[in-house]
Amino acid sequence: MPDQEFRVGGALALWNDDVIVQHSRGTILVLDEEKGLIKTDLAVPENGLEAYIRLAADKYPDQIAKDYAVRYNDLEFIDSPAFRGFLSSYTFIDVENECYRSRISKLDIPRSVTSIYDLTASAGDWEIIYDSSPCLEFNDTRELLVGYMAGGRLAFKEPNIVYLGNGEYHREGLYRPDSGIQSDDSDYGKTIEINLTTGQSRHYSKGHRNLQGVALDSQGRLWTTEHGMRGGDELNLIVDQENYGWPLENLGTLYSGIPAPTEGRVGRHEIYRGPVYAWLPSAAVSSLALVEGFHETWDGDLLIGSLRERTLFRARIKDDQIVFLETIPIGQRIRDVMQVGPKKLALWLDTEEVVILETEPRVDPLTDLVIRLTEKGMAADMAETARDVLTGCNECHSYEENVHGAGPSLHNVAGRRIASTAFANYSTSLRGTTGVWDAQSLTTYLTDPEVFAPGTAMAGLGVGNPEIASAVAAAFEELYAPVEYE
Repeated sequence: MPDQEFRVGGALALWNDDVIVQHSRGTILVLDEEKGLIKTDLAVPENGLEAYIRLAADKYPDQIAKDYAVRYNDLEFIDSPAFRGFLSSYTFIDVENECYRSRISKLDIPRSVTSIYDLTASAGDWEIIYDSSPCLEFNDTRELLVGYMAGGRLAFKEPNIVYLGNGEYHREGLYRPDSGIQSDDSDYGKTIEINLTTGQSRHYSKGHRNLQGVALDSQGRLWTTEHGMRGGDELNLIVDQENYGWPLENLGTLYSGIPAPTEGRVGRHEIYRGPVYAWLPSAAVSSLALVEGFHETWDGDLLIGSLRERTLFRARIKDDQIVFLETIPIGQRIRDVMQVGPKKLALWLDTEEVVILETEPRVDPLTDLVIRLTEKGMAADMAETARDVLTGCNECHSYEENVHGAGPSLHNVAGRRIASTAFANYSTSLRGTTGVWDAQSLTTYLTDPEVFAPGTAMAGLGVGNPEIASAVAAAFEELYAPVEYE
């Protein structure tokens, strides 16, 4: 994968109605839907990056030390009796001791401050609440550290618990020395439970690789998304003190395609706790969010971003299993997803843009069509027949723009060039037909498609009656015509 695809990261947070973005370099911005992303007056905690780059240039000139590998991984705004403020998760480099670790710092916000626009903070205002242990030494070949495999996502559970998905920094014992994934003396490859009141932390689960999403569902259960190696990305239901097997067992392979060393049968994952779902091939799953109060058809589902597939997945969970996994194409690498309102979602993309998705009521385009046709002079019985024909067309064709089914979308078909949409399965005969769909061509085609375009997939599916076909053609012309109201 090209280096530039690792340059980005970052996270979303929500404070009241404000969508907050923390860039992977740490800059904290707020979204103004008219002006775009605006830089806030919040400095982030120091991560040691500048000193690290200088050290690497002086002492390790033959190794890779990219600044984009050292990231701010997640940002959470919490407003609870135990704590009110921001939590920032990031990779911290201890330059003096030439090692690095995962760190969480908090920024307390007085309850009198109700808007991020009224808040100012310096790097020194943040307080460290968690450091992973041990501090990992620099790698002795290639990249000094692999920060894009730090994981680092956070989830908050009332009243005072935070869960951290702590990755293993690509130190799994296969390509680099093991960071202690299966060891109880190491915090890497673990989910970590942290008590904000006492500051105490403990391992909640182990045997993880690169945890990219951490979220709690409506029952308070912990879920994670995790990158596999070459195949085997995972959605996991995290159970306290369970072992999820990495690197001893997994559903992927080495990057060469050769099966990875495993304690069980290759490709089975039957010794350690297995995933609820695994992506083969990898989708490069990223963030994870619960949806509640968004839409009755989605509420309770989990949303999962993806990088490689550039899609949003919607997972329906029942009895700890996936009922379905819907793929929603977005077309860009999704770094974070969050519900930010009763009917609103926000996506943070690797293009460094925030996209807001909102629900809209679906309107049946055939509603009031009979009235409109009769007002134009069509007999009521013929108008009803035309509507019934269009209802039947809806079995294979949608009336939504750019939404294709077994046939192309019929949105604004009247006046459109023949076979001109992005629908992939036009017949050769239709592709070779010139002209536009007007009243005459529509009437001819609907009367007998095979006569109009021999070899069309619509052969035998015409209405047969030219009068009815003419009425349907008129209905198509009226379907998306603007309605004038007095």
